[in-house]
Amino acid sequence: MKITKLLLQLFLVTILITSCSSDDEPLNELPGKYNNGLIISSEGNYGDKDGSIAYVDSALSNVATNFVYTGENDAQLGGLIQSISFSDTDAYIILNDVNTIIIADKITFKKKSAITTGLNNPRYMTVVGDKGYVTNWGEGGNVNDDYLAIIDLKTNKIEANTISLANGVEQILNKDNKLYVSHKGAWSSNNIISVVDLNANNTVSTITVKDNPDDIAFDNSGNLIVLSEGKALTYNDDYTKVLTSTTSSISFINTSTNKIVKELVFPENKRATYMSFDNNKVYYYQGSNTTVYNITNTSSNLATEGINVGLIYGMNVRQNELFTVEYTFTKLSKLKVFDINTKSEIYSSPVGLGASKIYFNN
Repeated sequence: MKITKLLLQLFLVTILITSCSSDDEPLNELPGKYNNGLIISSEGNYGDKDGSIAYVDSALSNVATNFVYTGENDAQLGGLIQSISFSDTDAYIILNDVNTIIIADKITFKKKSAITTGLNNPRYMTVVGDKGYVTNWGEGGNVNDDYLAIIDLKTNKIEANTISLANGVEQILNKDNKLYVSHKGAWSSNNIISVVDLNANNTVSTITVKDNPDDIAFDNSGNLIVLSEGKALTYNDDYTKVLTSTTSSISFINTSTNKIVKELVFPENKRATYMSFDNNKVYYYQGSNTTVYNITNTSSNLATEGINVGLIYGMNVRQNELFTVEYTFTKLSKLKVFDINTKSEIYSSPVGLGASKIYFNN
């Protein structure tokens, strides 16, 4: 059966399940209300412009409601979903391949507007006050054209000025009016974190880490945690597994001094590719043995035991539950939830094609 037929069947099933809901349900569980739960974004097939969004309630009591945006707007998003960022009221859905950001109400997912200019390979966004800062690769092969686009969130317009950065801008966080940007490398490679000081006329400094820093998070002490994947050198025949790479590491950076205070280095060719932080613990995924491990933020060593989750394309953690999405572009991905204490799977549901990001829409 073709993927498009699978998608249509799943859409009809989710509509049927939703329409059978009781009239006595809480408001946030009624059709069209997508707060107090999980938002899962799926890239779709590259070139098909069929990215989609799914919703699961916090209690994990139902199968995922798929095609949330399509159902609410009677239209597809029309691109590959790279990521979603949230303000107090809105969801900013970044469509990488069509240089567009769709703005929708974060609870109803009704479309409000779209940004279609000023973007070039947009990746991730963070919100600081009434502005949004969006990482842009520029042309993937050009190492000199990466930048931050700035959105005026009051008008949802891109400002004329941009902030130029080094090659490979990727994920972005903010703390104390500073922006922290990981540089995974676009079509090449890089090994820095950029720090943009918004209080000092957007001046930029850099911190050197291991190759291809990607996921970043702040720990409870305010340190920046950086997962450096290492640069892939060789792959297996179908490019689903990296065989050799440069060194992978988890670095802890003091944001007052921009100095690395601790670095945990992985064994040769045992790279980690996804990381989350929750409740003083760092969770990381190693594809070589399809396992998620966790350590405390004070640990001096990497873990030796973890939860086998299979081949995944994204993960997140909340309150002793591990959320993963299966790596697949030939069938619908599955969202799986694991109890971290028992290491057992407690929930599974089909979501979109190429599911990659899991958000908590509280």
